[in-house]
Amino acid sequence: MNNHKIWQVAAGFFLALGLAVAYTTQVQGAVDLPTVEVGLPEDGVFGLGGQYILDKKLDQKNGFVMKPRWAGVAEVQRLMGIGAVPLGLSVSEVSLRANLKGTPIRLLQPYQLPHIFLLVPKESPYKNVMDLKGKKLALTSETTSLYNMFDYMMKKRGVNIESDFSLRKLGAGAIIAVLEKGDVDGALIWEAHVSRLLAGGKYRPIMGFREEMQKLLEGETVFLSYIGAVESWIKAHPDLVPKLRAAWAEASRGVQDDEAHFRKHAKRLFNLEKPEEVNLGWSRTRTILAPKELKWPNPAAVGAQKKYLREATELGIFPPEAKKYIDALFVP
Repeated sequence: MNNHKIWQVAAGFFLALGLAVAYTTQVQGAVDLPTVEVGLPEDGVFGLGGQYILDKKLDQKNGFVMKPRWAGVAEVQRLMGIGAVPLGLSVSEVSLRANLKGTPIRLLQPYQLPHIFLLVPKESPYKNVMDLKGKKLALTSETTSLYNMFDYMMKKRGVNIESDFSLRKLGAGAIIAVLEKGDVDGALIWEAHVSRLLAGGKYRPIMGFREEMQKLLEGETVFLSYIGAVESWIKAHPDLVPKLRAAWAEASRGVQDDEAHFRKHAKRLFNLEKPEEVNLGWSRTRTILAPKELKWPNPAAVGAQKKYLREATELGIFPPEAKKYIDALFVP
């Protein structure tokens, strides 16, 4: 073998060796990082954020490896409520109820703003929620954030939702089904289901939870979903709390600008297929994430969230003893 070929073989060997060492180092680095199991909903914007963290490796960038536990929204919250999953999608109302039942859940970092809307048929005469008094209304059950927030907004208007509306308490698929069949006069549903229904041209929104809550809280907006954790995990892993916060804050900012990521997962996470559905879903969904400039903890936002929960307790939405758990919900 001449010298030229010897050098070619040697160069190829050392290149392969270098790539192998680099790959091994990368894998070893990931293996050395602590693994964190996180409950992620297999539909919706929170799941989109979790997938963004996985796709962009924001977990490893911030010093941990995220092990996703995909499940339905209600199942994720049930698993956290019994301590079977240490972290995951959390909302303040369900977390407060978990505390009342003996599972202290804490809210680490906000991710989404309220994105629930009251939809009515496009040709119906209804102009606002008060026009639906005495009418059939589809929504989720009493233990959900949607129900609790709607109950709060209506009680502030002097309306009892159980007696002043004819309620149908259902899951997302059933809510859409009864609306499309004409079995109800209106439905409370969230994104990106809203986008799909609006894209069809048969429905229109007459109330948005985000705007209504701002009116009641002097311009401040409460957050709907957070990355939350059970208190025992936080106490055992205090060094991971800022890392989780950083990853989810980066995901919230990144998802707002990554149209390709949304389109890639639109079918799986939102059941959006038609071009007009995907286009509308993208334009509406990117506006419901936590503001890019948000610095957390934010005293004004935390104050608004606490005010909402305290007033909701005073209105009878939560039992009186819930008040003693409100301050502890938010990790400083």
